Amino acid sequence: MKLPKSIAKNSIGIILSMLLIVLIYGVVGTPLPHGEIAYTSGIVDSVGCRTSGGLANDSGLKVWCWSDVNIPEYTGQQGVAFSDGQLKVDSECDERQVTIVNGQLVFSLDPSSPPPGKWCAKNFNMRAEIRTVPWHVNHKKGTEEWFGWSYTFGSDYIIDKETPWLFFQVHPGIQNVAPQMALWVIKKNQFNGHEAGEIYVVNTANNTEYQPTGIIPEAGETLNIVIHAVWDDAANGLLQIWLNGVSVYDRQVATVFDKYPWGGNAKWGIYKWRWANADDVKKSRQKGVTKLQTSMGPLRMITRTPDHPAYGKNAYSTVMPQ
Repeated sequence: MKLPKSIAKNSIGIILSMLLIVLIYGVVGTPLPHGEIAYTSGIVDSVGCRTSGGLANDSGLKVWCWSDVNIPEYTGQQGVAFSDGQLKVDSECDERQVTIVNGQLVFSLDPSSPPPGKWCAKNFNMRAEIRTVPWHVNHKKGTEEWFGWSYTFGSDYIIDKETPWLFFQVHPGIQNVAPQMALWVIKKNQFNGHEAGEIYVVNTANNTEYQPTGIIPEAGETLNIVIHAVWDDAANGLLQIWLNGVSVYDRQVATVFDKYPWGGNAKWGIYKWRWANADDVKKSRQKGVTKLQTSMGPLRMITRTPDHPAYGKNAYSTVMPQ
């Protein structure tokens, strides 16, 4: 049936107005798979990603796309908060090692350049990370989380055979205590039968378990990473990890420490702890490793408490890199 001209004209005007509102303000309350709701704002990037964000203890889906996120002026200290205070740069020893370039969050670690900040107790740069806020989130036992992001090794990446490093960790927030779990890149002779540069899953909460993945990234290679965790003891905890769609860890296992029985804050980037020592920096340099640069694409994260309506439902497709 053909609409009268007046109705058709009004309909077109309404549609154009709605499109304009979406472009300016975003879509609010967009339903997603598995009962999640994303409250979105800002611009849509070239792949249709729009930042929604959220604090570490907020329930539901949280998304950061980087193309619509800015890091404000640096503070000259350990790190500056950004994305409406939802994330924070965590550096040792210069904040400028974390930047946003062409819609990617870039981590650049050179032990001596820029010179470590005067505030830092270390003599070399050894950490370029971001973390969730607030610190000491201390998720109650039973809290479920999903994380999904892509991670790219720089075009000049050289495997450091002398010092290991990690690019993701969940930390309980206690000083001088290891992360609950982490993704490591190992050095030579660290594990029999495994080459330097291989990624390991390290579950310290499970009696410091080291699980090889068989994956050795090369320069310019991108990994698509999905992690699912239930922060709990051995009877109720769960840790599942996929790299490029392949399951590399899937166990009902302890994911919290007995002494610190909570889920901690997530951290992404580069942590090369042995570069705190001059001898280890020298060893790396002698092998041609003078710096390390990586980057990450959009980050998708889901946090659910046991009373959440979607608790326990599979959210792999929601957080996986797109």
